[in-house]
Amino acid sequence: MPISNNTSPLLSPISSPLAQTPCATLMKEAMKSLLSFQFGDFCARIVEIFRVLTDTHGEKLTCSQLNLQLDALFSKEEGWTPLKRESEYIPTKQTVYRSRQIEDTTYVVSAPAHDLLDKCSTTATLSGGHSAAALLDEIKKEFPTGNVKTLIPIAQSNPLGCFGLRGHFVLCEVNINKGIISAITLHDPKAGLIDGFYKGDNHLKRQFLNHESLGLDKKSILTAQHHGHQHLLNGNDCGRYTLYYVDTIIKTGSLTQASAKDAMAFFSQHCVK
Repeated sequence: MPISNNTSPLLSPISSPLAQTPCATLMKEAMKSLLSFQFGDFCARIVEIFRVLTDTHGEKLTCSQLNLQLDALFSKEEGWTPLKRESEYIPTKQTVYRSRQIEDTTYVVSAPAHDLLDKCSTTATLSGGHSAAALLDEIKKEFPTGNVKTLIPIAQSNPLGCFGLRGHFVLCEVNINKGIISAITLHDPKAGLIDGFYKGDNHLKRQFLNHESLGLDKKSILTAQHHGHQHLLNGNDCGRYTLYYVDTIIKTGSLTQASAKDAMAFFSQHCVK
């Protein structure tokens, strides 16, 4: 008998996208995926090796993150009195500085401040919003008597030649006696190679001299110390070293015993991520 024209075939044609893709294309995509995974894994391994070789602890801290770490280290529970307020630069309430009397010295630890002349620029806002000179002037007036040691984290924010903004944290230690500034020291965790081009002490001194109410003159003592604890190729941990320097100065009075090994132990102990 003749086969009817209405007879359906036993197997319907394969119509899924996978079946319609040529075998060579599938192999190519599979190989690309495999190579991509291996390359990504390789890159992650290289980054990890680089971090070990440069003693890098973690991602770079922002000004806000650094200030929150200061809040955690120097809290009310530890005997510190914080001054919190909002500002025109930062809409959320944050600690401007915290103070504590230890023996015959009042220690004041401020929020991060910048070393720019123009305090209203976008860069100044991104660098904490506080002028180091304005903060120091406020602290000097708030504590007009006795010995006052002020510790100000500085976000170095002026251009570094053709490389853009410096983007590096250092610590400014200021000794005030009876309302008069007697010494200013800039503590840089890196060696002096890069700062030889940036000249952070000159930027800060220029800002301080521009703030006449501080009562400084061109002969005022402002020195820079380059400790070299932070590896030259470590661009992430300057904020953590600043925290370590603040803590060390408060506990021992100086950075004489500070070291890179002790700093890494401090980072791990206080979970400074």
